[in-house]
Amino acid sequence: MTTAELQREIQSLRWFHQIDFGDGVLSPGWIKASKIRRMSRMIFDRPVTGRSVLDIGCWDGAYSIEAARRGAARVLATDHFAWAPGSWGDRRCFDLARDRLAPSIEALDIDLPDLTVGRVGRFDIVLFCGVFYHLRHPFQVLEQVAALATQTLVVESRLIAPFSRRPFMRFYPNDELDGDPTNWWSPNRACMEAMLRSLGFRSVRFTRPDWRLRRGLFHAER
Repeated sequence: MTTAELQREIQSLRWFHQIDFGDGVLSPGWIKASKIRRMSRMIFDRPVTGRSVLDIGCWDGAYSIEAARRGAARVLATDHFAWAPGSWGDRRCFDLARDRLAPSIEALDIDLPDLTVGRVGRFDIVLFCGVFYHLRHPFQVLEQVAALATQTLVVESRLIAPFSRRPFMRFYPNDELDGDPTNWWSPNRACMEAMLRSLGFRSVRFTRPDWRLRRGLFHAER
């Protein structure tokens, strides 16, 4: 495939992540490459060389590709909602990016209820970014996901009440949060940290990636 052919194929698809294919070829995307680079520095703030990584809700695979680029021994990228026929996403974007940039990445179309140790095993590092606030039963799923991580669980979520020290979450029954009816919950920082510690993580590091104080990144360590 020539560069021109690759560019035409990229432009024919609907992208969420803006992926840098090299040689000046850049996909369109809602999450820009500059933000992906900035988030990657925060998500992978410790070495991942030789470790196994599970990326839950990977969408177009930007952070799966970054894990592979940083030397992860194994990367499993999973999604279901974004890859489903008729959804906003397009599995072909992930497949094209993986084939061109990190063919060693494994891919599995699997819904969250099926993500169990028996089905996928355990991983040194589990990424759970941009998923929590879409869950109908967030703590139940967080507990299920936590069981998959032997060392580190990385959670990125929408947050509320950035200066409150009392743990709580707000429920959105309709589309009050960003006009998206799939956004159900928004915890505050204290709530997320309390949940992660309740699930057996020894320490939790917090990073604020959004200058508007609307999102938080948590590294929960065993």
